[in-house]
Formats: sequence, C-alpha cells, structure tokens
Amino acid sequence: MPTNWVLKMIDYIVKRILFSIPTVIAVVLTVFMLIHIAPGNPIDILVGENASGVMKEKVEREYALDKPITIQAMFFLKNVFFKGGGKSIYFGKPCFTVIRSKFKNTLFLGSVAFFMAIFISFSLSFLAVRFKNRFLDRLIIFWATIGMSIPSFWLGILLLILFSVKLKLFPVSGTGGFYHVFLPALTLSIPMGSYLLHIFRNELSAQTDKRFTVALKTRGIKDYLIFFKHIVKNALIPVVMVLFLQLGFLLTGAIITETIFSWDGIGLLLITAINIRDYPLVQSLAIFIAVIYIYSNLIGDILIGFLDRRVSFEKRNL
Repeated sequence: MPTNWVLKMIDYIVKRILFSIPTVIAVVLTVFMLIHIAPGNPIDILVGENASGVMKEKVEREYALDKPITIQAMFFLKNVFFKGGGKSIYFGKPCFTVIRSKFKNTLFLGSVAFFMAIFISFSLSFLAVRFKNRFLDRLIIFWATIGMSIPSFWLGILLLILFSVKLKLFPVSGTGGFYHVFLPALTLSIPMGSYLLHIFRNELSAQTDKRFTVALKTRGIKDYLIFFKHIVKNALIPVVMVLFLQLGFLLTGAIITETIFSWDGIGLLLITAINIRDYPLVQSLAIFIAVIYIYSNLIGDILIGFLDRRVSFEKRNL
C-alpha cells in the first residue's frame, strides 16, 4: 500500500539522520586528533612558532590545551557545536560565521555548475540514444571521454586565456553575477557533465533494450511516453546517486577552480586559511566539508527511494 511505503520511507529517513550524527561526531574527533598527533606542539600549530608568549598562553587557555586530553576533546566538541567552531585567529570571528559568509558564493557557483552539468549530460544523452551506434553517438561518447580526462586546473586556465584574455568576453577574476560565474561554473560542469553523460547514456541504452519496452509498445503506448515515463525514470536511479555525490563536491567548493578564478568561496578560503596558518579555521572547514558530503549522500539515497519504490528500506544498510 502507498501509505505503508510512505511510513517506511519516513522511518528510513529518520534512522539515516540519527545514524549520521555519530558519523559527524567521529569526523569532528578525527580532526581534533590530527592536530594532537601532528609533530610539534599543538599551540605552535594553532598560532605558529613565532607567536609571542602572551598569544600562546591566551590560545592555551582558550582551547583548554593545559587540560587532560579528554577534557580538551569535550571542549573541542563544545566549540564546534555550540560556539561556531571557535574563533578564527586571522578574522577574529567564530569560524562558522566566516565560513557562512563565504559559503553563499560557493553555493551560487555550485548551483550554476550543477544545472549546467545536468543540461549538458541529459541533453547529449538523449541525443546519443536517439542516434544510438551511429556517428553522432560515437562523437558524443568521445567528447565525454575527453571531458572526463581533462584536469580541472588545466581546463580553467585554458578557458581563462581563451575567453578572458584573448576574446575579453568575461572578467579574468572576481566574484559577482553571470559574467563572473560563467567560466568557473563551466570549468566545474564539463568534467561532471561528461561523467554523468557516460552513466546516463549507458543506462538509457540498457533500458531501451529490455523486454518491458517491447511489451509496452505491443500494448499501443506511444514511444515518447515509454521513453520518459519508464526508460528515463529507471535510468535516473544510478545517476541520482552519482549526481548528489558530485553535488557535495560542488557545494564544498572546487578548491582549484575557486583559486584560479579568485572566486570568493570556501575553496579559496581554505587555501587562504592554510597559507596564513589559521588552523582553527582549517579545522572548521574540514568538518564543514565532511558534513556536506555526508548529507548530500543522504539526500541522494532518499531521492533513489522516491524514484524506485521497489527499494526495500528495511533491508537497506544504514
């Protein structure tokens, strides 16, 4: 019954969210332990070896580094979950406040790249299946293979030289509207769109060869209804999972792409934090990125359940 399926779905979502909490805590504690197992004094790692004695004492008290390791871990968890990740050494603000101010730019860039990748992959997949095993199909597969193989840093530089330096159609760097976001979004969307294109095209091709399509045709159902209502829906199931794993990558900031185009997002912020040795901010960014990946994966799992009601939520691994 549909009602029974909905209840199972809600139960599965609640369980996944609850089971994700220990994973997030484990990530936070892992980041905490990395600071303590790193060579040298944690205080020197946090503020640098050349910091004054007064600064070192202040940080030692602020992060409870003069306390036993268990107290330090509890203090670190409290900082992360209740005090905005602690205070950034460089910005003088709670780390998650700094991250939030930059994340809106990464969210904008990631969203544009996400929809560009979907447009590229879906439109070319439909075209490739329409001309299956013909020249256009092979040309699209070849283009997708090239798109997946190109390193993003090389592609970004190439687009920058061609469209900004030579043709002067787009700005060289900076953060803003369409003209600023187009090139970095294109840099991110081409590899992602090519990867999705390979998966979606192969799934569409496999679905069109299955017996149920022939059975539906014999019942007099129109081709376009069979294609969009049955073939595309079934082919989307593996694509959605990959799509939301890639979404985690986009939303956490493609570090190289943001650096090349000086896009003021969390990818560029991470590079800046490492360069200025703002380790509380680096820690918070590592935690934030991990959490985005965890929950984008969760969203993908939930959407698969909506697309394929044959999924048994009782037997799914949590």
